[in-house]
Amino acid sequence: MSLSQKYKLEFVLCAYNTSIETIKNSLAEFGDNINVSDDPLNKEKGKDFLVTISTEDPELVFDICSQFGRIRSVKIDEDR
Repeated sequence: MSLSQKYKLEFVLCAYNTSIETIKNSLAEFGDNINVSDDPLNKEKGKDFLVTISTEDPELVFDICSQFGRIRSVKIDEDR
């Protein structure tokens, strides 16, 4: 029996015309421990969100988030 590997993702999502709730709802079925908040260091035109999520499929999470905008400052760790 093998257990699926979980990863903790942390990244900044620069998104236009979306909300924290929309991002959370889009990610809800693909991970847990989801936290989306405004980036207090936002200096770019647009809206930056800090996103953290535990997931088994980081690529899927990034695919979903890339539909909202640009992903940057990515950090991926094993979630224990």
